[in-house]
Amino acid sequence: MSFIIKPQDLEEMKKLAALVRVMNTQGHNPATSGNYSLRSKTNPEIALVSESGIDKSKFTEENFLPLYHGTRQMLESYTNTGRKSSDETDIHLTIYQITKANCVLHSHMLDALLFADLFQGKDFATIKHLELLKGFKGVKTHELEINIPIFDNTQDIRNLAEEIKPAILSQPNSYGLLLRGHGIYVWGETVEEAKRHLEVFEYIFKYYLNSARRA
Repeated sequence: MSFIIKPQDLEEMKKLAALVRVMNTQGHNPATSGNYSLRSKTNPEIALVSESGIDKSKFTEENFLPLYHGTRQMLESYTNTGRKSSDETDIHLTIYQITKANCVLHSHMLDALLFADLFQGKDFATIKHLELLKGFKGVKTHELEINIPIFDNTQDIRNLAEEIKPAILSQPNSYGLLLRGHGIYVWGETVEEAKRHLEVFEYIFKYYLNSARRA
């Protein structure tokens, strides 16, 4: 199967690449860390996943690689190029398989790690009573509880990708998951929505960390 990048996908790739460069200036991607992806608008079987080992200050639309959702294989025309998608590709593809997400952002921001440390031994971080929760799609009131799934960090990404499925499916109003000592995955139906969700998480983390310091 051949895959030609069409204008609809190219526009989204450029948009996300620009966001990646901005996020790099904000501390989300130290030392080439972080990974990003899109679901193809023109072929539902394809995800466009960021290339491994790229300095995110130099990231462009050329640094996305197309892979099949179902088989997790790179398209044939890319397999002999020596290029490699993110080591955490399986997590991105799993999120696309079980949600309506069209964009996934993976940040290594320090506040995500510190926030997860507040919930040692917990499978979820339960958040409530913050007005900005309404920044999440479908949330209409600050009185709703949001449970953010938390997992221990691991190098067995294939197994982790399977473990996250029930946690994500059980939390329809949460658009992220935390890895202890690692970072956060955030998703949305558009690049703009994923960015907004990330900003909500950033605010939540800062609020709880500052509250913990005052306690």
